[in-house]
Amino acid sequence: LAGALTAFGAVSIDFYLPALPAIAAEFGTTAAAAQLTMSAFLAGMAIGQLGFGPLSDRMGRRPPLLAGILLYTLASIALVFVPSIEALTAGRFVQGLGACAGVVIARAVVRDRFDTTESARLFSLTFLVLAVAPMLAPTAGAGLMHLFGWHSIFVVLALFGVVVGVAVFLALP
Repeated sequence: LAGALTAFGAVSIDFYLPALPAIAAEFGTTAAAAQLTMSAFLAGMAIGQLGFGPLSDRMGRRPPLLAGILLYTLASIALVFVPSIEALTAGRFVQGLGACAGVVIARAVVRDRFDTTESARLFSLTFLVLAVAPMLAPTAGAGLMHLFGWHSIFVVLALFGVVVGVAVFLALP
């Protein structure tokens, strides 16, 4: 579960990369404008840390984590239907805010629940996910995009959010 939560950022970035040229073509915009959607996602991830970290310290880990996953999932669904590159950029920012919750709070959960030795083992496994995701996600994203179009990438990211959200709801006390 910690690995899946940590993967929100990496999967959302790397799964989406192959779609940038198709997105620029569909919206009749430049490659730079399409690439700005990546910057918006990263900005959302960065800014989200300022909120989700303190919220999870104050309210407990579970409520902000579920809220972040819900925000991520809803943004992913909205991104399937965006009418413009500007809307896509704004949606990616919101998606990044939500993704941040998983990345930030997963580490806090591991620190809270396990001793030093077990924490070190779990952190190494989560970093393994961070190493493998950038290798597999672009290929999977490219294949999905070629079969079903770039919108399908956001459908899969929304499904990822739902699956992880349900797992957090059921398995994280």
